[in-house]
Amino acid sequence: MTTTTTAPTTVLQTAWREIRLSWLFISADRWTTIFPATCFVMAAVVHARLSAPEAAITLASGALYFWLFVYEHTLANQLVGVEEDRVNKPFRPLVTGQSSIRGAKLRLIAVRILFPLYGYWLGVLEWALMWQILSLLQHEYGWGRHWLGRNVYAGAGVIAQLAAAWEIVTTITPDAWRWIVTLTVTVTLLMSVQDLRDITGDRAVHRSTMPLVFGETRTRIFLCTGFAIGPAAIHHFLMAPAGPHWWIIATDVLLGSLSLLLSVRVVLLRGQKHDQRSYRLVEQWYTLALAASVYTLR
Repeated sequence: MTTTTTAPTTVLQTAWREIRLSWLFISADRWTTIFPATCFVMAAVVHARLSAPEAAITLASGALYFWLFVYEHTLANQLVGVEEDRVNKPFRPLVTGQSSIRGAKLRLIAVRILFPLYGYWLGVLEWALMWQILSLLQHEYGWGRHWLGRNVYAGAGVIAQLAAAWEIVTTITPDAWRWIVTLTVTVTLLMSVQDLRDITGDRAVHRSTMPLVFGETRTRIFLCTGFAIGPAAIHHFLMAPAGPHWWIIATDVLLGSLSLLLSVRVVLLRGQKHDQRSYRLVEQWYTLALAASVYTLR
């Protein structure tokens, strides 16, 4: 007896397979994109005082936008970094064989078409196009091979990400811009913490990163200093304007403590595993900061 698969079942299976594969591509970057950006969408929702049904639809729409946002990045990034990933990140789909190179290229074409169309539908086309231009510069025009280009890409990406998150809901306010600019500067200066964990693979493919250009020790001292003064900047620009409420103070202390912990870690705890953990803490700090925007930007 032969079992036949109906067309709807085949479509559902294919869709589920694509969703699962996209998650494998983006899962390592969820704390720098989907989670924090959706928090900023929530901050805009609270600021705009949307009704519960409107808020739910807007948050779901925003989460899908940022899924496509990071999917474009990871597809492009992993397509140009297969050999490096064999050393640094052997779990990625193109290394494990869960996706072929040809399949990833086809998916990238599809996402590069769908993402701006969806951005246009949400009213944030300019930010979607900005992100696509940055992605092309990073992955196909050499920015990703130079430490300055890598940091500028990360910082400018924060603008494309958070401006879109707010404008999915409403017009960007001066207070929202204050958050966007502060986090853009912070990420631009400190994102080289991600390069500490990848020194071996970056050296193998002759990529120019801060640790390889300026030396690992100098880079760690620079990052240590940045994380040490970070709490003062975050307090002044992000927390203090919201007023002396206990929950603001508690968040301020928590963010400051994480920043000081990172200041110590980048100098004293070295090696791929420790540096990977430090980078994960940076991602979680970023998400926590944007979660705080929900009640500081009301």
